[in-house]
Amino acid sequence: GPETLFIVCSDHGFSSFRRGVNINTWLVRNGFMTLKGQTNDPATLEKLFDTRDLFQNVDWSRTKAYALGLGSIYLNVVGRERDGTVMPGQEYGDVSRKIQEGLEGLVDPLTGEHPIAKVWTRQELYTGFDPNLIPDLRAGNSLNYRVSWQTTLGGVPPDILEDNRKAWSGDHCSLDPSLVKGIFFTSRPVTVSDPNIIDIAPTVLRALGLSP
Repeated sequence: GPETLFIVCSDHGFSSFRRGVNINTWLVRNGFMTLKGQTNDPATLEKLFDTRDLFQNVDWSRTKAYALGLGSIYLNVVGRERDGTVMPGQEYGDVSRKIQEGLEGLVDPLTGEHPIAKVWTRQELYTGFDPNLIPDLRAGNSLNYRVSWQTTLGGVPPDILEDNRKAWSGDHCSLDPSLVKGIFFTSRPVTVSDPNIIDIAPTVLRALGLSP
């Protein structure tokens, strides 16, 4: 009926995924990560489950940062990481800033585009976070780019950028959120200027006569 509450929300959109960014390879090439012997054996989920160690070739005594997951970059912080090298305070800030500026300045020679649109500090993204778990930086990719398959598993392939030749050719993971915006519409007027996905549950509960 005309008074029925109808809400549709998609928390993100999608983009074509044509090129992958190997963040760990960039870290190595720019002096933030040091390898002690590289092999041609790629990282796999099976290896993760079997060994729980996908960074066997990293020289942690000379490494300042590493990437794992969908755009997460962790600094090798003294007192937090097992073999930390980056001191909290000024050095932490300097390393963070250099990585931010370097990744945002990266240009794909094949397309002339910037694969990484923005690198955020965790303070810009999160509130009330556990500093021992949340990544120090997070990279957001431009359209048609995504964190590479190997980066998600801590791999260090030969090239910084590579074609995505898999059938999985569309994604939103690791993209700059402003480029893959979600969609929201409802049959009722919206009375707040900045509706948030966290508002949906209490709205639905109240519509059902329940207290959130």
